[in-house]
Amino acid sequence: MVAEGSGATLKVHPIAVLGENLVDLLVSPDATVNAVIGGGPLNVARTVARLGAQAHFVSGISSDAFGVLIRDALLESGVRLTLGEALTKPTTLAVVELDPGGPRYHFHLTDTAAFALDARTTTAALDEVAHWSAMYFGTLGLLVEPMASLGEAIIMGAPSDTLIVIDPNCRPSAVRDADEYRARVARLCARADVVKVSTEDLDFLYPARTHDEGAREILSLGAQCVIVTDGPAPVRASTAHLEVSVPVEPTDVVDTVGAGDALVGAFITWWTGHDLHRDELNDAPTLRTALAAAIDISRLTCQRAGAQPPWRDEVLSLENWRWL
Repeated sequence: MVAEGSGATLKVHPIAVLGENLVDLLVSPDATVNAVIGGGPLNVARTVARLGAQAHFVSGISSDAFGVLIRDALLESGVRLTLGEALTKPTTLAVVELDPGGPRYHFHLTDTAAFALDARTTTAALDEVAHWSAMYFGTLGLLVEPMASLGEAIIMGAPSDTLIVIDPNCRPSAVRDADEYRARVARLCARADVVKVSTEDLDFLYPARTHDEGAREILSLGAQCVIVTDGPAPVRASTAHLEVSVPVEPTDVVDTVGAGDALVGAFITWWTGHDLHRDELNDAPTLRTALAAAIDISRLTCQRAGAQPPWRDEVLSLENWRWL
């Protein structure tokens, strides 16, 4: 167990992040368009790297102007690019209509760079996975081929001591076959140590069930721990043996984009940084402290525009991050 305020020392724990990178075209009600880099996995990788851990990003990056912007931002944050060669395929785009009732998403995914894994890439990743302490797989990567199938193979081929984190981060408007998508998520949850879902994710994955029932269903599939977020409401985590709830302190919100990504990236960084494994997920004090630390990073991200997670030097004064 790791107690709050412990003097743990940061170790080198390579963390692989598998999924998409993209550009969000933010369309205001007056039709003004602003382009920002994004994608849940990209945000997770940047969070991990900025907090001082070793992030390896498994995603295809385009050679177009948006791809150059994405590559530069990842490298500037300290992320290591597993697929180093720029691809001629275009950057994945998400058109986000900003509306007071909530954003509406439209995706341009087909034959874009982010998902362009191949058998050679998968083989190389499987060779590397033995050296990774944790693997994250999430968002559109679970949905778009060939990454969806090849990414699933990478996850299923990971050593038993690799911490597997799955984050569906569902995008219903991009799902063409809901049953097939839910089946893949279920297979991945069966291998997962941690599954992070929002209440919106649970609404899509288990539309006929309550949020608590949906979380229990994920546990019944074989997942070790389910983390459920619900905006400013407390973050809850469940295992087969316990449930914990950690409140989210009031925050001066500038932008909630990337808040969930920052939370899961921070959780992985904190967990592996303390040299913890799946067995400790059933230790309530440790799990509660890890969630509190992750919430710290998510709150700081919400205080900035454009999904900008904090850097290591900015969080050293926080009780849960002094160990860095």
